[in-house]
Amino acid sequence: MKLISENVFLKDYYFYRAGGAARYLACPKTIQELSGILEWRQKKGISYIVIGAGSNVLFSDDLFEGLVIVLEGLNRWIIRSSNRVICGAGVPLHSLIEFTALSGLAGLENLYGIPGSTGGSCLMNAGAFGTEISDNLEKVEVLGSEGKVFKLSREEIEFGYRKSSLDGYIVLSAEFLLKYADPLSLRKKIDLTASKRDEKQPVESCSCGSVFKRPENNYAGTLIESCGLKGLRIGDAEVSEKHANFIINRGNATSSDIYRLIKYVKDTVYSQKGVLLEEEVKLINF
Repeated sequence: MKLISENVFLKDYYFYRAGGAARYLACPKTIQELSGILEWRQKKGISYIVIGAGSNVLFSDDLFEGLVIVLEGLNRWIIRSSNRVICGAGVPLHSLIEFTALSGLAGLENLYGIPGSTGGSCLMNAGAFGTEISDNLEKVEVLGSEGKVFKLSREEIEFGYRKSSLDGYIVLSAEFLLKYADPLSLRKKIDLTASKRDEKQPVESCSCGSVFKRPENNYAGTLIESCGLKGLRIGDAEVSEKHANFIINRGNATSSDIYRLIKYVKDTVYSQKGVLLEEEVKLINF
C-alpha cells in the first residue's frame, strides 16, 4: 500500500528523538486515507498503535513489529462560528490557542505551551495552571473500532486526571465552546503562560513533558527533587535541573537510557518517600 512505509526509524516522529523503529508506518492526511490504512491493517492481522505529535510517548529501542499510525498531519484545519470553534485533531494545541486568542475567545490560554496535537490533548485530558481541555469541550468526532465515524458529547465522555474514556477511539476533531474576551488581554495571558513555562520547565530540551502524573496531595517534581535526583544521568538521559519531573535527552540518549532513568527515579521515590509514582508518558514496546 502506497501510504505505508516499511522499517522506519521513529526518532523523527516523537519528541524524545530517541530510539525505536516500526515495521510499518503511515501518516494519513485525510479520514479516507486513515480508513484505508486501518482496513489494510485488519486484512494483514497486525497490531497497531496511534500517536499524534508524539509528545507523550517513548518507544523502546527494539523494532515494533506492527503498524504505527501518526496522526499529526490529519485534519489540520480550524473553523469558527460565533464563540464555537471546531478544530481538526492534527492541529498543534498551541496553534489552536493562538487562533482562539486572536479571535477574542477565552478558555484555553492556560494550556499554551503544552506540546502535542489537539486530538492527543483531548484523549489525555491535557491540563495546566488549573485548566483542563475538557473544561471547554462540547463534542468530539471519533473513528470507532468498526470504522464508523460518529460524535460524542462532553456528557458521554468520562474525563479524569490525564485520562479519558476516549482511549480506544481515534479522535478526528473537537468542538469547543468559549467565552468572548479582549484579544489583547488574551495575548498577554498567553505570553505570561509561556514565560512561566520557560522559567520553570526545560522547554528547550527534548522531552515528553511531565514524566509522572501528580500523586495525591503532592507533586512528582517535589518528591523527585527531595530525593536528590536532579541532574542524575544515565547515558545521555538526565533528570532536568530545571524541573525534576522532566527527563531530558541531552542529545544522544537511547530509549534504554531514558527508560532506565524513569525506573530508577520511580524506585528511589518509592523507597525513600513511600509514594509509587505513575507514569504519564506512554511506554511502548518495552
